[in-house]
Amino acid sequence: MDADLLQLTLAALAFAIALNIKLTLAARRSTLRALAPPATLQPGHTLPAMRATVLAGGGRVALGAAGTACALLFLSSQCPKCRAKVPHLASLVELADAAGLAMWIVSEEPRLRLASLLRGTTLASRTLRLGRADYRLVNPLRASPAYLFVDRHGAIEATGLIGDADWLALERQLTGADGVEHAA
Repeated sequence: MDADLLQLTLAALAFAIALNIKLTLAARRSTLRALAPPATLQPGHTLPAMRATVLAGGGRVALGAAGTACALLFLSSQCPKCRAKVPHLASLVELADAAGLAMWIVSEEPRLRLASLLRGTTLASRTLRLGRADYRLVNPLRASPAYLFVDRHGAIEATGLIGDADWLALERQLTGADGVEHAA
């Protein structure tokens, strides 16, 4: 009986040591990731190729593929500023389409939260859902309301917060407020 108890105690001790090592290594990896700032995409970088799902209808869209210039907008259902910008974005999306610019809202949030954010607009058809890993590639800081402007070759032209100088320049171009004639 004493030998059986000793073996059981040794097995439990070995299990506890193995679990401790595993948890220690996981904590170390987590700490190292937290200390290293996430790599952000900057102008001149190429948008990585990825597949996204359209919120309305579930179709698939290839991001990072050459062909059409696009503006990727990052909004969060938990962000009051984002909620306030949604109605204005609906009108900009139509103007962008007419100008040959694909404007997409990009998120990793669940469908219901996104639908709540976009309620009362037609933006669900212009909203893409990415998996967590792909979303972290395009928006590692989880900034919102933010954007990435991508040219037709897949190169990033500008990044920033919606409302900054580059964003306002795009708005002026789309609305015709820049004094330049635009085709309708």
